Amino acid sequence: LLSTTILQNPEYLWWLNRRRVDRGVRGKEEMLESLARFSLTHSQLDLNVRFARFRRRELLRIYLADIRRQLTIAEVTEEVSNLADAVLESALRIARQEMDNRYGAPFEIDENGRKKLAEICVVSLGKLGSRELNYSSDIDLLFIYSGEGETSGSGSRGQITAREYFIKLAEHIIRIIGQQTGEGATYRVDLRLRPHGRVGPLAMSVRDTAEYYRNEAADWERQVLIRSRTSAGEAQLFERFFAMVESSVFSESQSIASALGSVRRSKQKIDWEHNSEKGFDAKLGKGGIREIEFIAQALQLAYGGRD
Repeated sequence: LLSTTILQNPEYLWWLNRRRVDRGVRGKEEMLESLARFSLTHSQLDLNVRFARFRRRELLRIYLADIRRQLTIAEVTEEVSNLADAVLESALRIARQEMDNRYGAPFEIDENGRKKLAEICVVSLGKLGSRELNYSSDIDLLFIYSGEGETSGSGSRGQITAREYFIKLAEHIIRIIGQQTGEGATYRVDLRLRPHGRVGPLAMSVRDTAEYYRNEAADWERQVLIRSRTSAGEAQLFERFFAMVESSVFSESQSIASALGSVRRSKQKIDWEHNSEKGFDAKLGKGGIREIEFIAQALQLAYGGRD
């Protein structure tokens, strides 16, 4: 991928030479500034292509520091994760502007009956959630919004509910970063970890999402929330959501035996789904990455509630 990128864009060699002296991990805000500059100089490209090219260029820069041992593995995965956060934040801002133009701004009614602007948070799970994204990882996402209401209706297509608005907004973000182009998609987006999986709505309110995780979610779904955080949008929404579910994820009454039992059942389900496959699977097989991950998470579940 990276060698093809250089062959297609030989001017990147000059750009990389200027980046040779870069030190330290670039944060999300710095990545956003770079993306804004890149967009200005590549405004003739379709948005999907622009994002895909920016990601590939930045991966070249990160990989150059990686192979020269200027960054640790933890710093490499953190910077690759910051890159994904910046792309998601930019895609959210663009998609929200387009949705506002169509339907007007979304509003919610708070507990006191007052009308206020509704907000959204793009929550990352899995490797992106724990800032451990690698060069070819897909990204696991969850979309939550602040509350129910309606849009102002000042856009070109009239008024819709806040729920409809945020589902359409999530769909638009996924199209921007996940749609295949001649240069591939920016990211492969996985939404199967959201409430109700493939059949669930793309976006849910904070209250409904918290209710699901407290009352309906399977043990493995709560386990997923160990590695969750805000990647884009309103960070306070995620803090509000996690405060509502934290005691369900990290229970004070959780024992090591029950935590191990829970993740053992999750692993047995994976084994059952892959028992017909031959050969050794480094990720899902016995002693593989998933088994190690689940045991580590069982210990986090067992001790987290008392910590």
